[in-house]
Amino acid sequence: MAVDQEAARRAGVPYVHAGWGYGCPGSPSPVIAESPKNLLRLLSLGPFLEGSLL
Repeated sequence: MAVDQEAARRAGVPYVHAGWGYGCPGSPSPVIAESPKNLLRLLSLGPFLEGSLL
C-alpha cells in the first residue's frame, strides 16, 4: 500500500510493492513484484545491510 511505501521512504529503506497485495503504489513508482516467486528473485539482487534478516 502507499502508506507502506511512505513508511519505507521515511525509514530510508528500499521498498518493493507486492503486486498481488492490497492497494496501489504511490509516487514515485516503485519496483513491483508480480508474484512471490518474482519477489524472491528481486530480493536475491540485494544489496542488504550487514546484520539484516536477509
